[in-house]
Amino acid sequence: MNLITIDQVNCKDCYKCVRFCPVKAIRVASGHAEVDGDRCLGDGNCLKICPQHAKQVRADLPAVHALLASGRTVIASVAPAALGIFGESLPNLIGALRQLGFSRVEETTRAAEAVARASAAHDPADGPAITTACPAIVELITTYYPQYVHLLAPVPSPMTAHARLLREEHGIETAVVFIGPCIAKKGHLESSEIDAALTFDELHTWLRQEGITLDSAPVSAFDNPPVGASQLYPLPQGLAHTAGLPTDLLAAEVLAPHGIPEVMAVLNDLPSLRGVRLIEALACPGGCLQGPGAFEGPSVQQRRTDLLRLAQRDGGEGSAPSDLTITYPAMPLYLPMPSPEELAAILRRTGKMRPEDENNCGACGYDTCREKAVAVFQGMAEAEMCIPYMHSRAESFANVVIRSTPNGIVVVDGGLRILDANPAFAKVFGRPLNELIGRHIRTVAEPAGFEYVRRNGRPFARQEIIYQDVVVRESIFPVSDEEIIIGIYTDVTEEVARRQQLQTAKQETLGKARQVIDEQMRVAQEIASLLGETTADTKVLLTRLIKLYDEEEE
Repeated sequence: MNLITIDQVNCKDCYKCVRFCPVKAIRVASGHAEVDGDRCLGDGNCLKICPQHAKQVRADLPAVHALLASGRTVIASVAPAALGIFGESLPNLIGALRQLGFSRVEETTRAAEAVARASAAHDPADGPAITTACPAIVELITTYYPQYVHLLAPVPSPMTAHARLLREEHGIETAVVFIGPCIAKKGHLESSEIDAALTFDELHTWLRQEGITLDSAPVSAFDNPPVGASQLYPLPQGLAHTAGLPTDLLAAEVLAPHGIPEVMAVLNDLPSLRGVRLIEALACPGGCLQGPGAFEGPSVQQRRTDLLRLAQRDGGEGSAPSDLTITYPAMPLYLPMPSPEELAAILRRTGKMRPEDENNCGACGYDTCREKAVAVFQGMAEAEMCIPYMHSRAESFANVVIRSTPNGIVVVDGGLRILDANPAFAKVFGRPLNELIGRHIRTVAEPAGFEYVRRNGRPFARQEIIYQDVVVRESIFPVSDEEIIIGIYTDVTEEVARRQQLQTAKQETLGKARQVIDEQMRVAQEIASLLGETTADTKVLLTRLIKLYDEEEE
């Protein structure tokens, strides 16, 4: 299961996460983004920049509920960033954690001092030591810069060291839940030896579910005393400061890049670096105070100010587990690369036949067209992600339709001057197309309809009008957003001719029908007249016969 998932219903195909992800771990398929778990560093900064809030991080609250219900000793290890993020409310947060059921609440910095000193002591022969407190940075180097794995300090993160220490003190069955602003730590549960990792966002959700507010929670303190300078760990150079190394802006021994792009820039320049002893790298810009799991609240500047103000620099001594070593294996990611011919074929799919066709606009999320073509080959991108090409293609299709339609189309501006027209319009009005542009519509067609639309902002239509020998049906409508008016002229000359022919045929048929009816009536009348005379003669004859018969009987 991926650490970060994307709701495809809310994903709006904007490519913002593709642009933002420095290792291009976002795959686009069927127009929607999805996270490639093999490529993802787990830093989670893509969650912060998604305009549709379509990304979700794996929830560990159910796992924590199960731990608390198991009867085991469950200890909360709270990241030192809490001091900057919660400020004066931190004692209330500790009290709230006790209300939620944690047996102990400790600050992760308890083991941080030992980790910092062990990290600073790592002295590779061919480069500076690279700290390993940030799991996203460890993932970056083991996956994308495996040639520098040996530079990683073979020291566990403060979180892992603290978990080891707690189990040594309270038993191997002790469950440890890390709580902080980091999402990457969720992806390293097994290697970090913790049982679950909650973000401060998840903790806020949990507190709301339980009806607990920080204002109403009891004030409490960590079960371990503050450990001096290690409370500054969340800040860039915080580890170096804890280890006693120089951390002023002019110090050359320590580099403290923060943000994956800046870290990658340092790693790319690593062979040329001179005089650098330690690289303290953090995945989040501004350090852990800007972690994506930190709820929205004070600005990073305010959080930094509160951390520096509230940190107890002269706190107690830290502790270290008996084993303060760890191994980070190289796990390079195999990425197939296209041949020159395959690359050229992919580029041709988006109309890039020559190098000058590659505009490298970055709208797709990739810096160059070739980089995006490689992503298409690797199954991480779609050819249709090229927005300029798709826009050009849509315009081309629209132009083909407009140029090919038998209907005359004209576009005029607010002054009723022709901006564009298609060949069918020029044919209807018997004018060369190149002579129409810039002319007032009245020099070509009847302007009354256009004037009505301009004046009233409503469509105008006439059934039939005659221009020279052509009969057209006129439809005119405004495009208010563009402040233009469009006229469409449908040639109905043949339709009108057919209608007239039909009308003539009807009239002729009716005339012939009347003639037939009149003739039939005449014939009927003549027959009736003849029948009348014959009937009368028959009656006279029969009457005489009857009279004669009666006389004989007498």
